[in-house]
Amino acid sequence: MISESASSFGERIAFSIDEWRGAPSAETRNCKDERMGKKVLKTLALIALLTVTGMFLIAPVMAQDTEWRIDSEHSTARLFLASSKNPDAGNNVGVARTSGVIDHEAGDPSRSDFDFTIYPADKTADKSGNNPDYTVIRFKSTHVVPVNQETFRVTGDLTLSYVERSVTADPNEAYSGPLYGPPVHHSVTQEAVFEFHKVSPARTQKATDNKAEWLASSTTIGEDFPQLLNVVSTTNWPTFVADERCVVPSVGEDFSGPSCTGETVERIARADLRCEVPSIGEDYSGQICTETSPVQVANEVQMQLDLHLTKTAPATAAIPGQ
Repeated sequence: MISESASSFGERIAFSIDEWRGAPSAETRNCKDERMGKKVLKTLALIALLTVTGMFLIAPVMAQDTEWRIDSEHSTARLFLASSKNPDAGNNVGVARTSGVIDHEAGDPSRSDFDFTIYPADKTADKSGNNPDYTVIRFKSTHVVPVNQETFRVTGDLTLSYVERSVTADPNEAYSGPLYGPPVHHSVTQEAVFEFHKVSPARTQKATDNKAEWLASSTTIGEDFPQLLNVVSTTNWPTFVADERCVVPSVGEDFSGPSCTGETVERIARADLRCEVPSIGEDYSGQICTETSPVQVANEVQMQLDLHLTKTAPATAAIPGQ
């Protein structure tokens, strides 16, 4: 039988051998745990720093995505009928009203969106989704190519909506004029290209923070879009009046209707016409105009836009993971 003192002596020898083999002591284990904890904390701190830095880097890009509303009260679309043989001598047949939205991404202009509608100046933009009883031209961009910092070539779908009525004329003893059939709505879409150019502000920077002006132009060949050529030439385009205000005076013997004020936007006079006012006499019939260049058949439609924009709420995208 082994005595108690011999057993205790054996345990001490075994413990000494374990220490000699490198078995970790309690103090050694505590030091390793402390070092591991510090390493984990450093890793977590680095991850947090990278996350916050990424958010600050993303924020300016998101802030650059700005939505601009087209001010229909002052934004115009000049419509010209022109000949490809002499495109600079187009006939400005009307000045229409324009409304819509431009979602401009300064960080990546190719992702910008242009959506606007052109319609007669005495009408309002129809938002009901129904077919209006007047001519409407709508453009929706599908592809944007930056030419430089101020100019963008925008391709998209140009949709023409218009109304036609059948006319029947049967001259006889009871004839009282032509008979018009019910309105028939048509809608045709073709690809079109507009070139947009941002106008450099002449006012102070503070005044232009929420305001901007863009010009745009487009030419559509009649063979590619015959309906557009026909409708633009036959539509009655009323006079464009900006900031029009009408007041109805009290009704009396000299009542002649409401009194209206505003700024009229005139059509551009034809460059190939020379007009003279003859001397007033018994046979006076007004000014006489003659064409200074050979008569040419219009085979294209030109549109020149002058858009006045007002900044709305920024159109920011959601951050992934939120």
